[in-house]
Amino acid sequence: MDFLITLSIIIIVSTIMTYIFNKLNQPPLLAFIVTGILIGPLVFNWVSNTTEILLLSELGIAFLLFSVGISTDFKQISKLNLSVFLLPFFNIIFTFLILICFQSFLKMTFTQSLYFSFILSFSSTMLVAKILIENFEMGSLHGKLSIGILLVEDLIAIIAIPILKDLNLFSINLLLNVFGKTAILIFIAFLLNKFFYPKVVKSAFKSSQSFFLLAIGSCFLFIFISYFLNFDIAVGAFIGGLAISVFPYNLEITNKISSIRDLLSMIFFVSLGMQLSFSFKEGVPLLLIALLLFIFIIKPLIHFFILLFSGYGSRISIKTTVILAQVSEFSLILAMQGWILNQITSSQYSAIIIITALTMVLTPYFSKYNDNIYNFLSPVFKNFKLKHFSRKIEYLKHLPKKIKDHIIIVGSDVVGEAVIKVLGRDENIPLVIVDQDPEKIIPLIKNKQNAICGDINNMDIIKSLDLENAKAVILTLPRFDITMRFLKIAKNINPNIIIYTRAKTNEHALKLYEEGSDLVIIPKVLESNYLLERINVLIQEGPDNLSFYKSAYLSYLRKDVEDKLKNNSFKKIKTLKK
Repeated sequence: MDFLITLSIIIIVSTIMTYIFNKLNQPPLLAFIVTGILIGPLVFNWVSNTTEILLLSELGIAFLLFSVGISTDFKQISKLNLSVFLLPFFNIIFTFLILICFQSFLKMTFTQSLYFSFILSFSSTMLVAKILIENFEMGSLHGKLSIGILLVEDLIAIIAIPILKDLNLFSINLLLNVFGKTAILIFIAFLLNKFFYPKVVKSAFKSSQSFFLLAIGSCFLFIFISYFLNFDIAVGAFIGGLAISVFPYNLEITNKISSIRDLLSMIFFVSLGMQLSFSFKEGVPLLLIALLLFIFIIKPLIHFFILLFSGYGSRISIKTTVILAQVSEFSLILAMQGWILNQITSSQYSAIIIITALTMVLTPYFSKYNDNIYNFLSPVFKNFKLKHFSRKIEYLKHLPKKIKDHIIIVGSDVVGEAVIKVLGRDENIPLVIVDQDPEKIIPLIKNKQNAICGDINNMDIIKSLDLENAKAVILTLPRFDITMRFLKIAKNINPNIIIYTRAKTNEHALKLYEEGSDLVIIPKVLESNYLLERINVLIQEGPDNLSFYKSAYLSYLRKDVEDKLKNNSFKKIKTLKK
């Protein structure tokens, strides 16, 4: 009964605090930690960390990392530049060396310095991925770099957690033992992912209940194997997520387990808040300041200079750096482990929780004002204009020196791709295509089409488009703020230029028209109008005419798919011949 009362208090107070923090536009994570502070020994002392709560908290960590595993695509790592692949390793090493240099000043032991070098170096995969998806930047170059770096960090974390756990017994045998157990788990995950899950997931998808239980079962299967191997269950759950990450069902699996994951991870973060202690000993306030400096200055500088010297240019480097300026879920797991094993102090543990919450709260704001941060720092970056620093992005541009009466297409998603396909048939219409995703721009450049990979917020990109001599601009971007900003700049440069834009709502469409857009398309309105038109055909002309439209459209779709398959086959044959 005590456990049920405790759980009830946690859920009720968390619900109230989440509602309040939503009104304040703050993330739920902060609401959960504040809930823990309020109901814990620091304030009202309504709840204590019982064995059951700690068990649910541990399961919360496991399900959190299980979700990270499901959404992880390690194929991205193979596409990374070597220096970017090594970036997380350099980050950990540099952070460790700095901490060792200031070890006595920060009142840290060697073990604590090692722990903090990992804790500060890891960034949050789930938070960064969420921000990139919300901003439609997952396919952008800085988005791909960020996710690639985070994937490498996740790999390091699953090795670091068990090694640091037995740090006092560190030996070659321990290292081999950890690598061996990790290899066993990954091998089992590979076999299941390759031969078992594709068929089973497809079959289970027909039943909502079976699909849900299969997802949960995969998590607990790897928790069981990890427990049997005397290995960290959170790491096992992460690898379990990798095992069942079967495209295109991985997103559906994430949605299915989201409720139980949210509940358990909420208990985990509330538990963290309950463990907070603000009775800091001497030197801890200094530690808090030092941690903030590391995350917001030293860590970004390490990231920035490695990316810059890798050839990604100052803009891409700063955008990637800014979005990674926070502490990870893995960092919290490491901190909790170190605290339980008395490898770090309770005051240091509290400082880590505070810093984690603070950095996660600030990250969305940093991301929102990423371009402003770059523009503010741009005078400094003028010293980094050497071609060596931007060599990786130079080949992502193919533009003539002089062009006139051209049509600029910004964004090559479904809408943009269709526009490019139709307008590209007329050789007399010069096109210039702009997109953030290098994988969409590279094939265009190979076909000698005018294209450039970049962010339309970038003034260097805007200048290269020669708007003064352009005939029209077609913006298919879904983001209103970016569209609005570009519209103002374009009309200022060339008041006579024709601009077509896209909007989600009537309010946004009205504002775009007021700013000078010549035509605003609202896809949802077009969809509803088309549906009404087809319904009218059915009512007025009967099902025969509707069948004709369906037959004609099916023929078009089949031809389009066949053409794509032929092109892919041709590319494979060319590759084999080479």
